Amino acid sequence: MGTERLVPGEGRPAPRRSRRDARPVRGARRARPRAGAEGTVSVDRARGAGAARPEVRAFPAYSLTPPPLDSLRAKLDFNESPFDVPAEVKEEVLARLRSLRWSRYPAFGSPRLVEAIARHAGRPPEEVVVGNGSGELLLAAIGVLAGGGGTVVTAPPTFSLYGQLCAVAGAREAAVPRTGDAFVLDEEAFLSALGSTTRAVGLVCSPNNPTGGTAGTGFLSRAAEASAALLVDQAYVDFAEPEDDARPLLSEHGNVVVFRTLSKAFAAAGFRIGYALAPPALAREVRKAVLPFNVDLAAEELALALLGRPHLRDAAVAAVKTERARVSAALRARGARVAPSRSNFLFFSLPGVPAGRVHESLLSRGVLVRRTGPAEGEWLRVTIGTVEEDDLFLAALEEVR
Repeated sequence: MGTERLVPGEGRPAPRRSRRDARPVRGARRARPRAGAEGTVSVDRARGAGAARPEVRAFPAYSLTPPPLDSLRAKLDFNESPFDVPAEVKEEVLARLRSLRWSRYPAFGSPRLVEAIARHAGRPPEEVVVGNGSGELLLAAIGVLAGGGGTVVTAPPTFSLYGQLCAVAGAREAAVPRTGDAFVLDEEAFLSALGSTTRAVGLVCSPNNPTGGTAGTGFLSRAAEASAALLVDQAYVDFAEPEDDARPLLSEHGNVVVFRTLSKAFAAAGFRIGYALAPPALAREVRKAVLPFNVDLAAEELALALLGRPHLRDAAVAAVKTERARVSAALRARGARVAPSRSNFLFFSLPGVPAGRVHESLLSRGVLVRRTGPAEGEWLRVTIGTVEEDDLFLAALEEVR
């Protein structure tokens, strides 16, 4: 008897291949060999940038034009906090960092940070996944849940990075446009899109960037029931209302992931600290796609210091909400259209005045706002700043013709 061959990992004999099995399949195309150096044979293949997947090559890279910082009087383009981390907190973090060995990796899995976020979010530690900003975690979740041919349903205008994340993860983006000057999410069309394909993942930004509106939790619950998984990006939820909080969905559905960040209300955009909350089984799967040691020592120490001082966030949020109401009313008094916002920015347009002209006119006066892309037409996004910055913006807007 001949020697039996084992199938790797299965521990049982592999079937013998006959000569008939070894014959080429009729109609199959073979790779065309070509002569290489010293008589070797190789096949034609794409190299370098040409080896990138077509959907990635076709997608434009996320890019920014550096602003003229020397001449800026009010930088209101990137939804950053107008209030810096207090000096005493910086000194505390620096002192802590000086006491640590920088030659060592951070603790694997960032256990102290996970515990602090769990306490802050009111969820068990098993539900927490920490990341180098929430964008890293969105990419991980999209890759795990929709990568390799799944569909991610979005509602533009929304965060422009979503399309790039889908392309990189190998997922297809299905867009359901928002409607009207309030940019309302078309709930029934969104649910229909989720039900029209297998492996459909819903991705909802609430409050939505760049428009500022929120999705009701009743709709989000229906979307969770209609999808393989529902991803809820809540980077700006600190500026919203209690009823906009998506965390209760985690106890009602096993397929929901909620994303949050310390970049906005906690004023830590320079250190890239984000986290995701998901039911434990789903959190374990998302965690597999996150690189080890992804939160560095400095980011972790700052996060711990800020999470231990929620009054700093509360004061910043209260100030932003007050200014948001004032600036929104002032814009409307000037004849601008303003989308409803529960975030730290406003989406606005001046009827009859091209967005490009408004943007350039403001920039020439030292005020930088955000043009979010051609799909949004004549609309611009302005971050809520300090009272002084917002006054500069409103005064400069008066001179736009």
